[in-house]
Amino acid sequence: MTDFERYVNEYSRDLTRFCIHLCGDPNDAEDLFQDTWTRALSKLGQYDPALSFKSWLFAICVNIFRNNRKLKDNAARASLTAEEQERLLASIPDEQKDVDAYLDLYEALYTLPKKHRAVIILFYFREFSQREIAAILHIPEGTVKSRLNTARKLLQRRLSHE
Repeated sequence: MTDFERYVNEYSRDLTRFCIHLCGDPNDAEDLFQDTWTRALSKLGQYDPALSFKSWLFAICVNIFRNNRKLKDNAARASLTAEEQERLLASIPDEQKDVDAYLDLYEALYTLPKKHRAVIILFYFREFSQREIAAILHIPEGTVKSRLNTARKLLQRRLSHE
């Protein structure tokens, strides 16, 4: 097994979930997933093994997401379609007790501007550190902290209204 095959086996599940969270649309997420692995394969020679492959891979994903004009703008999205709710419910871990709260959070997350949504997803759902998020998004660590703070406040306001 090559290193790249090992990376695909190890990180595909996390990358899939990240793409779905980032895009909000399963079809766009699938395209983003494929584009990310294609780009990673073509740029594998530029990868520095001293650094985290996962961070490098997610940075590629974020850059493609930012630059891909074919993806829908989900910043103003306020509710999920029945099909999206069904797919989301299928992705919830079995130990998740409160499905309604999970759906409320998911919907509130997609009302956030993309820049705030990305830091929330990377920090809470993908469990990257603030420093790693800064590297992935190519922004200062202070900006990550600020966006996390703003995003938390926006989510809190939106969830308290429901």
